[in-house]
Amino acid sequence: MIQPATAPTDSGFIDGRVPYYRTGDGPQTLLFVPGLSEAFDRHPNWRLAQMLGRTYDGLTDDYTVWTVPRPDGMDPGTTTRDMAGTYATVLDELGGGHVVGYSMGGFVAQHLAADYPELVDRLVVGAAADRLGEGGVSIVEAWRELAENGEWSRLYGSTTRHSYVGWRKSVYAPVARAFGAVSAPPVPSDVVVSCDACLEHDASDVLGDIDVPTLVVGGSEDRLFPESRLRATKEAVPGAKLALLRGAGHAAMDEHRGQFVDVVRRFLRDEPLR
Repeated sequence: MIQPATAPTDSGFIDGRVPYYRTGDGPQTLLFVPGLSEAFDRHPNWRLAQMLGRTYDGLTDDYTVWTVPRPDGMDPGTTTRDMAGTYATVLDELGGGHVVGYSMGGFVAQHLAADYPELVDRLVVGAAADRLGEGGVSIVEAWRELAENGEWSRLYGSTTRHSYVGWRKSVYAPVARAFGAVSAPPVPSDVVVSCDACLEHDASDVLGDIDVPTLVVGGSEDRLFPESRLRATKEAVPGAKLALLRGAGHAAMDEHRGQFVDVVRRFLRDEPLR
């Protein structure tokens, strides 16, 4: 049974098209750009709203957190930079604010900060780097093939298996496979488009243009973005900081939620990361 979130939470559509989840009522704006997996869910929905409400516990006193998935029905060939343009429109409507991009959302957030610095106060690149690691390329290529063939059970199991480490990996994967056997994504083509965008992304030529305080945070056991890529990304962004969560995989925000939220909160407050 899903427990209701403690922070005020609602959901809807911006301009009738762009879905959103709003959590908390803090005085500052925090835009969260989710990863590829958001294409697997139907949004907006109460279940995900409540999950997000609990995920952001610890931030909602200071921030109103807007989680904004991509609109359904993305055109083939849509890039992470194209997506950043949509998010810039949303952030402009919100009056600017801090940005946390996670996984593919971290790709989008890099372009958002580089191209629209007037809208971004502080940037957090979570579980992402300037590009996928070599192993990450192979993994996402396999996901794309499964998505194109409509093999959702195998795809859901694979995304879970490659995102988690430890006991969660063995416990969550069978559940994900079972869910995929009975539930296809709302717009299957969006999964393929998202995979293509991830495989195409290479921000090595724009990271030096990011002129806002930046934090790169990820797991030391991330199979998509190894530590070497996280460190290279931190070095490429002027003045950036790095927080490495030891023992966490790609799903570091879930596996080490308290630690992840704490380091993000400290960074947004310009406090030492410890």
